[in-house]
Amino acid sequence: MATKENVIEPKLPEGRLVSKLFNKIAGQPESFINRGNYDFGKTLGAGTFGLVREARNLTTGEKVAVKILLKKALKGNDVQLQMLYDELSLLQHLHHPNIVEFKDWFESRDKFYIVTQLATGGELFDRIMKRGKFTELDAVKIVIQMLAAVEYMHSQNVVHRDLKPENILYVDQSDSSPIVIADFGIAKKLNGKNDVIIKAAGSLGYVAPEVLTSNGHGKPCDIWSLGVITYTLLCGYSPFIAESVDGFLEECTAGPKPVKFHSPYWDNITDEAKTFILRALTLDPEKRPTATQLLCDPWIMDLNISRRDTNILPNVKKGFDLRGKLRRAIENVKLENRLRRLRNLYIAENDLDEDLQEKELREDPLTSVADSLHDLEIDSKKQISRLTEDQCKLKTALAQESFASIVKAVASDQKRLIEGITHSSQSSKISSEGSKASSLKH
Repeated sequence: MATKENVIEPKLPEGRLVSKLFNKIAGQPESFINRGNYDFGKTLGAGTFGLVREARNLTTGEKVAVKILLKKALKGNDVQLQMLYDELSLLQHLHHPNIVEFKDWFESRDKFYIVTQLATGGELFDRIMKRGKFTELDAVKIVIQMLAAVEYMHSQNVVHRDLKPENILYVDQSDSSPIVIADFGIAKKLNGKNDVIIKAAGSLGYVAPEVLTSNGHGKPCDIWSLGVITYTLLCGYSPFIAESVDGFLEECTAGPKPVKFHSPYWDNITDEAKTFILRALTLDPEKRPTATQLLCDPWIMDLNISRRDTNILPNVKKGFDLRGKLRRAIENVKLENRLRRLRNLYIAENDLDEDLQEKELREDPLTSVADSLHDLEIDSKKQISRLTEDQCKLKTALAQESFASIVKAVASDQKRLIEGITHSSQSSKISSEGSKASSLKH
């Protein structure tokens, strides 16, 4: 378990004795001097305990991402504080081309700052949606990079525990851009090869079955999540539609296989791909293959299968379009709630420390956290105004419900999606022409 004492302290720049002395008088931690190394820019997102801003390293000129966490939001929450130190410790020791790169960290009296590589290429699914063509071979190239990152993490006894498309990012906008795995907020370092984690964590729909039981879980849970991502990459919809933990556990254990490959959406996908997915989704974690073993799977190794050049994007887009529509509406509602809470926290803290904030702004003429939150709130409202009338209605309805209801709404739509696929499959047995014409309903 990481603590503040065994997290590597950030190196302080030389030749800044005056600033260092000023910070000491102001009651700032020594590492706060590093804040002057960065020119802060636009806000990229907001979470429960803080936000993420783009910044530029004034020494190197490199653009980076800075996660800013309000200490007041973490005050009294030992679990969240421990997760912060765990994340810092993990990031400082992970070095792989397919894992977001840790750059720096420092703190002020009221905030923590974590500086990482800035991935500007977009999220995995959003990027695929913009392509003109997407083939099985393209999917293989993506999965190979994910496997390489997971293999490295597991070699370091690190379990990510939250692998999902939102945490798979492209480094830049180029066609040859690599992907990186991000967000190690709930990752854990195991004490040994056979060590397990008891407390459940993750995202329903991608989390492995054993995580939701009392038996404990370890490295194999990341392999399951990778299998779910691969399934979704190849068809555009989630393999699981359960609305609850019990429902999910029942769903993935009810049949001879944990998932089904519905016609016609899987008709042009090779048997090797389906076998790969089923291997990754082995119910017994002790029998589930490792990342190293999956890198040697026939689907990964054989790049000469002619059917892999078939454009599967039209079918994939049908599932992605529904997923994106729901997700945009839901995320806007969640974002508004986060912004409101963070602004209230920051304003309250700023009132107690107004002089310090003014000194910070005079010393470093940057946009304050409160202003950034305000800008992001305005940008969020602009995005909402661009939604279609149906999406706005959905957004309004979601705003009046609890998060549990939101999850239920998503699961219900996914359920209707699968039911539509199953109906199409049954119809195809009666009329092959009807099968070709069938499609997902939005």
